[in-house]
Amino acid sequence: MSDSTRRLRSASSVDAPSVSSPTVTTPVAVLQIIKPGSRLPGLKSSELTLLREKQRKLKAQALSTLESLPNDSPQMRTALEASLIFAQEEAGSAVCVDPAGWVLTCAHCIGETEEEYRQSPTRWLLFYTGIAVRVECRAWDVRRDLALLKITAVESAAPIPSFPFLRPSPQAPAKSTPIVCIGQPGQDDLESSSARRTNYPFIFVSEGAFRGMVRGADPHDNTEIGTLKHDAWTYWGHSGAPLIHAAEGTLIGLHSSWDDRTAMRHGVPHAAIQAFLQIHLNV
Repeated sequence: MSDSTRRLRSASSVDAPSVSSPTVTTPVAVLQIIKPGSRLPGLKSSELTLLREKQRKLKAQALSTLESLPNDSPQMRTALEASLIFAQEEAGSAVCVDPAGWVLTCAHCIGETEEEYRQSPTRWLLFYTGIAVRVECRAWDVRRDLALLKITAVESAAPIPSFPFLRPSPQAPAKSTPIVCIGQPGQDDLESSSARRTNYPFIFVSEGAFRGMVRGADPHDNTEIGTLKHDAWTYWGHSGAPLIHAAEGTLIGLHSSWDDRTAMRHGVPHAAIQAFLQIHLNV
């Protein structure tokens, strides 16, 4: 997996075309329930140690994370509840888009190449409350920079009938629409000349605005840089973090990259997400 948010250059902006919203009809499958505190399958000792460290800190930070939301609307709380972070790596973010446990992230968070992703299609993710879930990659699109994951197991004392989720916006946002980004900043300070750690929480909530699209770019081609532009604060671990319509609480994109010349943040746009889910949601 690529641990870092991509750092690339871009051009100026145009508005994104709208794409119709898919109908979500996926049935809730039976999940494997794993007793809390058990040895989680598929993890090395070092990966399990990191997961437990993140889990402990997430639980301790849960209230402050909730209080960091820009408002206490049900939509914004759901947005937080649907957001996840990668547990066995230092970075990577994701969002649940279906109550049956379908999760969306950037393709490069799973693997930079198809060979890399197929060698390790399973990951462990964490909700902001510290609940751990195992996911399997069911669709991987390097061109759109999107991956669809399915929750197959959950560490819980009781069955979970459904998962909190974000619906994609019914249409692309207008330029300057206020947005919220919820993701995992990396713990290594890449701006320091010496090795040091950041003090960022594992889940960081930031506000900004949608700044349009890269001029002349195909919204379905995010291989070089995300074609969506935004200015919500992100760090190198935010790849895959949901970009949320602040007023509606819907998903307008995923953060994926940034331009080191202009400091503009970039992401996978609404059009690419809608088309990808229409194709792959029922895989």
